[in-house]
Amino acid sequence: MHSFFLDKIEKDYFEITNDDLHHIKNVIKLKEEEQIFCIYQDEKYLCKIFEISEKSCKARIISKENLIKKNYKVNLILGIIREQKWDFILQKATELGVDNIIPVEFKRNVVKIDVKNEQKKITRWYAICESAAKQSKRVDIPKINSIVRNLQELEYYKADINLVCWEEATNEFLKKEIIKKFKTINIIIGPEGGIDAQEVKKLNKIGYKSIGLGENIMRAETASLFVLSCLNYEKSGG
Repeated sequence: MHSFFLDKIEKDYFEITNDDLHHIKNVIKLKEEEQIFCIYQDEKYLCKIFEISEKSCKARIISKENLIKKNYKVNLILGIIREQKWDFILQKATELGVDNIIPVEFKRNVVKIDVKNEQKKITRWYAICESAAKQSKRVDIPKINSIVRNLQELEYYKADINLVCWEEATNEFLKKEIIKKFKTINIIIGPEGGIDAQEVKKLNKIGYKSIGLGENIMRAETASLFVLSCLNYEKSGG
């Protein structure tokens, strides 16, 4: 069943306009009497379409869904990588339940985003996450934060647990950290070239603990999804 994010509710119905209206009429070609999910303020409503016009699609609320929500927040702090792989991470991380994505430019970043193009990029990235949230039936869309160009700024994103994934951290591993109780967790993963040792020292100094992900060296996109999958496995049902 198709899902749509709305920012307004009208007593007992929702009114869908703009791009979502185009999608309903011309792409998925829904008809009156068909059911959809409308998501409003992190709540999901089962609705039935009762009117489709040139200007809008109106869907009456049938019931409010009972949701099981995870009891922790994940901030994924990522070195920006090449566009195709970056888009893949955004999509899959959304499906795996990430809450916030903080893009970072590390020393070894191949990709650099011009400041004047930043907002345009963030808008595009958010659209990818929104599409993935609809597809995966989420009731919220991950937030895309401003690009971090000075690592000291990451001090302001502190969580209950703060980790930086680094291939040279051979004594501390992810599992030991994620079995702990927490409400928020920050995970830093570097770009294609990895994180420079001096950058890791700076991150350690502001409170991020270096951890390893195992013997094999993973690509940036693999490491991101590996960590989120481990979190889901460890915390499912908890």
